[in-house]
Amino acid sequence: QLSGINAILNYAPAIFKDAGENNADLATMLVGAINVIMTFISVPLMDKLGRRTLMLAGLALMVVSYVGVGVSQYYHHIAGEGEYHWTSPVAILTLITFVISFAIGPGSIPWLIVGEIFTAEARGKASSVCVGVNWVCNLIVCFTYDKLNAAIQPYTFFFYMGIVAISFIFTLLFVPETRQKPVDQINREISEQALKCPPTVF
Repeated sequence: QLSGINAILNYAPAIFKDAGENNADLATMLVGAINVIMTFISVPLMDKLGRRTLMLAGLALMVVSYVGVGVSQYYHHIAGEGEYHWTSPVAILTLITFVISFAIGPGSIPWLIVGEIFTAEARGKASSVCVGVNWVCNLIVCFTYDKLNAAIQPYTFFFYMGIVAISFIFTLLFVPETRQKPVDQINREISEQALKCPPTVF
């Protein structure tokens, strides 16, 4: 949630207008529809390509997408209306790419991984904590986006890009592949990876 996905979904019309798009409402509907469609498409891909692969691919594409959104907003902001005609299509294309990337990776896979890395005894409590943290982060993003955007616009989405980049690095270093693996093997791989890291990390 800290990737800013709900800021995009909730404030999409304003984001598109900041990038110079006149049909912001229509573009918002398109983004929402693609989010729903790609969530369903991601389900069979999880077992074919693996959770870790999709997470890394999704996060990497989200970073690239945020570069496009941030650049389009930046040039529209400094130049004003009509100076750069490419900012609107770039914003639409990169936001659609971002939503697709989120839906196939970070939007759906963490819910599955939570049920795979914990034993049956701990799964209920662990899932409750994860869901709670998820929605608290969602609340933080929704309540802070307006103030953040007012304070650092047109650099708002570069800030979220940094968070996604950190998530990519964390996934690359610490998140194992969980597809068709027993809990004991997954926990053993996590423990082995932890031993390779400096003590300050864990």
